[in-house]
Parts: sequence; structure tokens; C-alpha cells
Amino acid sequence: MNVVSAVWVWALIQAASNSHKSENLGATLLLYFLCALGSVGLAAWGLHEKRKERVNLGIAGFAISVLFFYFDSFMGKLGRSFSLFVLGLLCILGGYALELTRRRLLSRMESTP
Repeated sequence: MNVVSAVWVWALIQAASNSHKSENLGATLLLYFLCALGSVGLAAWGLHEKRKERVNLGIAGFAISVLFFYFDSFMGKLGRSFSLFVLGLLCILGGYALELTRRRLLSRMESTP
């Protein structure tokens, strides 16, 4: 687990430095992908060690990654009212889906011996 997380941190630092140096869309997408991947990894680590707080932090980190990606990549390109409408839908539907996923993961964690 520690080696995987160390490799992830190294890749995240590299992606952040490349994204900061240039306004390359690929570098920015890679940065957000690595953040989302780290959140999923944190939730998986919580499942593996049966720690609810890690699962909750992983789900929250994934939601924050998606929210920041939306603000950084899409909100400025859409019209103001339409972007706020889409943001509302993203929060309602995404929050609902993430809560269902979180509850399913926690119940699966509690049911396994």
C-alpha cells in the first residue's frame, strides 16, 4: 500500500508541476484524473482495512475533485445561467449517486467477516 501511494504522490507532483508550467489541457486532465484515482484508492484502502473514515474521505475527495474539475474546465465556457443549472444538477445527482455508493460500500464492509 505504501509503495502504491508513494508512486501516486510522485505522479501527482509531476502532473501538478507540468500543469502549472503550461496551460495544456492534457496535463490538467491528468491532474484531475490522478486526484480522482487517489480518492478511489483511499476508499479502497478503507474497505481493505475496514475503516469507515477512509471510505468517507475517499468519497468526499472524489466529489471535491469532480467539483473542482467542473469549475476549472467547464463553468467558464458555458453561459452563466446554464452553468449554474448544470452545477445544480451535478450536485444533486452526483451527491445522490455518491451517497448510494458510500452506503453500499459501508454495508458491504460491515457484512464481510
